[in-house]
Amino acid sequence: MGNILIAEDDADTRFVLKAALESGRHACAAAASGAEALALAEALTFDAVILDMVLGDADGLTILEKLKAEDPGLPVVILTGHADVQSAVKAMKLGALDYLIKPFGNEELLLIMEKAVKERRLRSEFEALRSHARRTHGAAPVFGGSREIKQTADLAAQVAVTDLTVILFGPSGSGKEVWAREIHRLSARGDSPFVALDCGALPENLVESELFGYERGAFTGADRRKPGLFEVAFGGTLFLDEIANLTTATQAKLLRVLEERKIRHLGGKKDIPIDTRVIVASNSDLAARIKEGTFREDLFHRLNQFTLRVPSLAERKEDIPALAAFFLKEAEKLVNKKVESISDPALAALVAYAWPGNVRELKNVITRAALLCGGEILPAHLGLADGGVGACGEPAVRAIENFDMKASLRQARAETESRLIRAALAETKGNKVKAAKLLSIDRKALYDKIKAYSIE
Repeated sequence: MGNILIAEDDADTRFVLKAALESGRHACAAAASGAEALALAEALTFDAVILDMVLGDADGLTILEKLKAEDPGLPVVILTGHADVQSAVKAMKLGALDYLIKPFGNEELLLIMEKAVKERRLRSEFEALRSHARRTHGAAPVFGGSREIKQTADLAAQVAVTDLTVILFGPSGSGKEVWAREIHRLSARGDSPFVALDCGALPENLVESELFGYERGAFTGADRRKPGLFEVAFGGTLFLDEIANLTTATQAKLLRVLEERKIRHLGGKKDIPIDTRVIVASNSDLAARIKEGTFREDLFHRLNQFTLRVPSLAERKEDIPALAAFFLKEAEKLVNKKVESISDPALAALVAYAWPGNVRELKNVITRAALLCGGEILPAHLGLADGGVGACGEPAVRAIENFDMKASLRQARAETESRLIRAALAETKGNKVKAAKLLSIDRKALYDKIKAYSIE
């Protein structure tokens, strides 16, 4: 299986660890001190290390830092007592893969170390695959090519080959789920399920049943057994969007699941082992939520093995032309028409706009413009103006948010055509000839639409 270094100063514990790991067909080398552990790590190659927080000659955190400095990809599992869990959490922030609390069972020990060995062995393989994929295909086109997004993509690729939990932080609409999917795609779990849950989209009483599952008869309406999302995503990734919306009670249960790696159905009596990577996202400051008492600090530290900040669209405006072109290709399929291009004035308007709704807003604007334009997208098709206020005097972002992608095409077209015609008439001071030209339609068509929509 794996080649594991044991760093433990207590002879009895060292013996138990070695015996348990060898029973799982791992090869072990044991060190009774920090100095001996560092010497072995320098002389030999290991797949993983299990490191006691308290060694006779050194602090475990110091040894951890030295091990990671020499070999950043080496998985290290911290061994700690109940009274020193905070130090273990600190160790994870310094790069430890996981921690094990004394006393521990052989099954729990083997599960953690097998995960560590698996990560070590797959890391180099997936680094090579990722490099090949990026050389062959480049970054996903939706990401763009700005310095900010390249930095984000590089960090995402680095964390993808690990099994760390990740917090994605960024404003609403910035594409956090897209990044979660990209991390999953590049990971060793990429061929397994990716399951997403919006923690704010369900009532409190349904969130736990979705996450953990339930048995038949667990509550009124539970007429059959249902697996939880942790089970559905087994072997893959579970993405929890807007994690701050969970109640503190659900947060406590989630923390236990992450620590024990098992769930129990509502109404169930048996624990179910899980093997699911967790990625969470938030558009609010979780540190501030902790101070407010609405988010558990222990859960935050358990989740915060790696934080990835997703930049707003306003921070990477040079990506807007590429993003607009990408979304236009998607929009053409949705509205079933070919659009020649986005005009230079329209593109300038897109770049100048503040984008409070970020990438999601841009996608909706391009989709609507593709629906309304003749052959080329003009500024009037966008519904944007300086400061985000449309020519009708209404906030442009409101118009975009009200654009219901699930509504019928006919209804959406009527609503947006009426709004754009009013905007064009306002911009041309009621000159219908100029308004028709601005909208890229003939004058008769404009008159017909003015009559149909009862526009004064």
